[in-house]
Amino acid sequence: MKKLMTIALIASMAIISGCGNMDIIDWHWRFDKARIKVNDNEWQEVKIKNWHDYDNSDMIAIETDTQVFVTHSANVILIKTK
Repeated sequence: MKKLMTIALIASMAIISGCGNMDIIDWHWRFDKARIKVNDNEWQEVKIKNWHDYDNSDMIAIETDTQVFVTHSANVILIKTK
């Protein structure tokens, strides 16, 4: 029984550590900044207040203190700082 519990504990720790940048409690990804492609060759870096991706879509909405950007996910780089 003790051996089975040890295996279950190790397996659950491996699964949790594989979540990377995900907040385990409420299952939301946390990012601090984003680089958004605004023109063909121009990127703008913004501080993220809130963001949302849409089910069954490649669109993403990024909210800052003053603006909301809605664009294709290929035009966004999400950044997590420590």
